[in-house]
Parts: sequence; C-alpha cells; structure tokens
Amino acid sequence: MDENPYAAPQTDLVDAQAPRELPDWSPGLLNLLGWLCLVSALGSVVVLVFIFLGDFIGLQGASLVAEWLGLAVMLLGSYLSLRLKGFAEARFAAVGLAWPTWLVILAGMLTQVMLMLVSDQALAKLGWELGSYLALMVGYGAVTVWLAVRLLKVQNVYPVFRVMAWLLLVGGVMMATVLLVMVALLPLLASSVAMALVFFQGARDMTGRA
Repeated sequence: MDENPYAAPQTDLVDAQAPRELPDWSPGLLNLLGWLCLVSALGSVVVLVFIFLGDFIGLQGASLVAEWLGLAVMLLGSYLSLRLKGFAEARFAAVGLAWPTWLVILAGMLTQVMLMLVSDQALAKLGWELGSYLALMVGYGAVTVWLAVRLLKVQNVYPVFRVMAWLLLVGGVMMATVLLVMVALLPLLASSVAMALVFFQGARDMTGRA
C-alpha cells in the first residue's frame, strides 16, 4: 500500500500567507495608495512647518495655509483609512474594523473643523472651547486605540501590518493623555509610512501571483 492513512500530511493544511483572491484590487491601485500614504505623511510634516511659522515666527498667512492644508491632509487620510479597511477585509478577512475606522474619521474631521473655527486665543484660556477640545482629544485617542486593537487582532498579516497597528496604538494612547498630543504625532506619522509599506507589500503579492 503506497499511502499510509495515519501518516502526517506532507503539505500544510492551510497556507496562512497564501494571497486571497482580490477582484477589486490591482497592483497599480495598491502602489498608488502606498504613494498617497507617503504624500499624506509628508503633508502632515508641511502642516507642522506652517503652524510653526505662523504661531512662533509670526509669518502672516502661514496659519491659514496650515488650516486648509491640514483639512486636505485629513480628507486624504480618511480616504486611505477606508481603503486600508477594505484591503484588510479582502486580503486578511479582517472583521470589526468598520465602527472604529468611521469613528476615527469623524473624530479627526471634528478636530480639524474645530481648529479652523476656534481661535488660538480661545484655546489658550479656560472655557468651553478648551474643554471641548480636550474632550475631543481624549475621544480621538480612545477610538484610535480601539482601531489599533482591532487591527492587532487580524490574523496572518504582513509583519509591517503589525508594526502599523502598534504605532497607531502608541499614538492613540499618547493622544488620549492630552499632555502628549504633540509627541503622539511621531508614531502617528510613522504609522502612515507603515501603511504605505502594507499597500506596497500587497502590490508585490499580487504581482508575484500574476
């Protein structure tokens, strides 16, 4: 008898890293999303530069540029978050990402709109404006942590996917403390770069499979 029914299987029962069928995705789209993530990260750095020029150097018009550029970066980041959600669901069968993703987008938009409508002077003194801003930061950080935890629960992902999730977690915790909001920008910016690498890795997977 050539086959022993009691012998251990010679191949893996499940190939955890086998690419799933992704009919709605292409290497070109994933590469484009990766580059947009890098543009988003660079845009965030430019926003910080204009904030510095406006608030500390006193350059006229810099604060206005920072506000509108910040809104554009926020809109781009929201789009990329939704695309990441869709990719994680399609590639890794991720679940439970919808609510935290949409809440992160909502919190980010509310924060940006508030910064555009409320003056720096109002945020520099005790009042409902400052209280609302601090509460928003705590909520923003909390939903970011929630999203990060959901991402960490996704199975059989790329190593850089886990790095991205941990960076989001650290950034969310820092943001929720309020005192470390500025420091939180570092891991959050790094998470954008890691997100780009996730999309690039997905593109390589699809290219290698074609």
